[in-house]
Amino acid sequence: MDKIEAAMHELGAEFAAGLDQDGSMQAALSGYGRRSQTYDAAGNGALIGRWDDDLSPGLRDLMGLVTAGAGGTGEFVVELSGTRAGDYVVSCSADLLSLPPRVVLDADYRYPNHPAPGMAKPAAAANDGRPTDPAVLAEVRALVAEFLAQRDRLYGESPRFAPGHSEAEILAVEEQLGVRLPEDLRALYRTIHDDGQESGLLGRFSPASLEQVVRWYHEGDPGSYGWDDGLFEDDPVVFETHPFGHVRRLSRDDWWVTFASDHAGNFAAVDLDPAGLGSYGQVLTFGRDVWGPIQYVAPSVRHLMRSVVASLRDHARWDDGSWTTPNHEWSVDVGRRTLAEAVAAAPDPSVVQAAHLRAVTRVRLADLAAFPHLRAVRILDVRQKAEHVDLAIPTGLPVEQVHVVAARFEPERLAATPTLGYLTLAGNTEPVSVAALAALPNLVRLDLADAAVTDVVAVAGFPALRVLGLNARQWEALLDTGWTPGRLAAIELGGRASVPEAAAWLTRIRALVADRTDGTGQPVVRYRTVRGRR
Repeated sequence: MDKIEAAMHELGAEFAAGLDQDGSMQAALSGYGRRSQTYDAAGNGALIGRWDDDLSPGLRDLMGLVTAGAGGTGEFVVELSGTRAGDYVVSCSADLLSLPPRVVLDADYRYPNHPAPGMAKPAAAANDGRPTDPAVLAEVRALVAEFLAQRDRLYGESPRFAPGHSEAEILAVEEQLGVRLPEDLRALYRTIHDDGQESGLLGRFSPASLEQVVRWYHEGDPGSYGWDDGLFEDDPVVFETHPFGHVRRLSRDDWWVTFASDHAGNFAAVDLDPAGLGSYGQVLTFGRDVWGPIQYVAPSVRHLMRSVVASLRDHARWDDGSWTTPNHEWSVDVGRRTLAEAVAAAPDPSVVQAAHLRAVTRVRLADLAAFPHLRAVRILDVRQKAEHVDLAIPTGLPVEQVHVVAARFEPERLAATPTLGYLTLAGNTEPVSVAALAALPNLVRLDLADAAVTDVVAVAGFPALRVLGLNARQWEALLDTGWTPGRLAAIELGGRASVPEAAAWLTRIRALVADRTDGTGQPVVRYRTVRGRR
């Protein structure tokens, strides 16, 4: 027995000793931390025992032994199963790139509304080198001067801003950004260097130095935000910023230029690529407190400054409540009500873009017709699985994502929803046909790993499909037809596959797409398994 096997046996015995019921654990470790989940004997997520230090030292020690000898480019995966009688099985691998196992075949593919860097520059952002508009500069200087005077009048003191920049200095920064900044932001930087004192000149946001603006712009992808651009994210839908029509419905934009922060994890950006109802230079915010789409703050930097100064004139602190964005998500426990009754009680149906329905038994998606901007529907509740979901969506609703866990549903009811792009079906007890989904022209992602399906081979004919998740049996049935995932961008083995199943699947996939694999150069996925009794 070598050191690795000895460590696996020690870990397995410790796992079995802590069990309150028969069950298993899957854990994925990397340099960034650890993810793990425990399951009961039926495969349901459950708390099945207690262990000192949550098994972390043993897991880390095992990872060190395996990766030191075998390398590995992704996560280190460990699976432990055991019984209260003391039997255990431990499997591990350093060759699996993730858990669940995933392969990205086209790293350049992006979902709709998730643009890659390199977007065309808006005509208004082109820089002709002209100086800052003198009228705008005069107004901004006057606003700064009045802000300082009002602060001094109200509080007996005012911040001292470092001198602003010359036209040449601003132009040099713009050349590094590749844009012309809005006139009022140029004017602000002509007047002050930055607001490191958090004076409140722009409300809760403090303009950073121009050097920091350049650093922010070139960190990662150009521009700002980049929310949920991965192919396996839970929320691939890009929701629209409220008020609708002002901000382009994008996950990121090369022409959102971050220039300020609130020193609490939130940032402000000027929008140089607005939607039809928006304005060049409108102020947006993103960060720690922004969940969902980037938020609209104000029509311009000057608008913020005017609002702050007006508040000070009235002997009041500036309140940004007028720019609070309504919640785009509607989560509800339906309970004994009908869904139609729950919808009727929603405070403002016009702002709802995502509906998460819990505590449902039988439900019709047709009852969501009152939400004109609905883009995502989830029926998912770990406490109670829905009995039946009628998937027919009212004509005209722009629904792009459906995630349903239910005992019964009919996939063909979705075939009349041309906007549907992301679909997860799970939990059904009687197998269903998915062939009718071939009629969906925009279905780019499909996950059937936890669904019972009679004709999984039909997915080979889905015209727009680029990302596919299936369980081990489904993948085997599909690949046995001779089909290969050559036109897909990414694939996943779901259904809580074991380490041996994951290794076999990934080995087979690598052989099929040898010219488009993950680049590890390792066609066979290696793993180890030991069995024992404590």
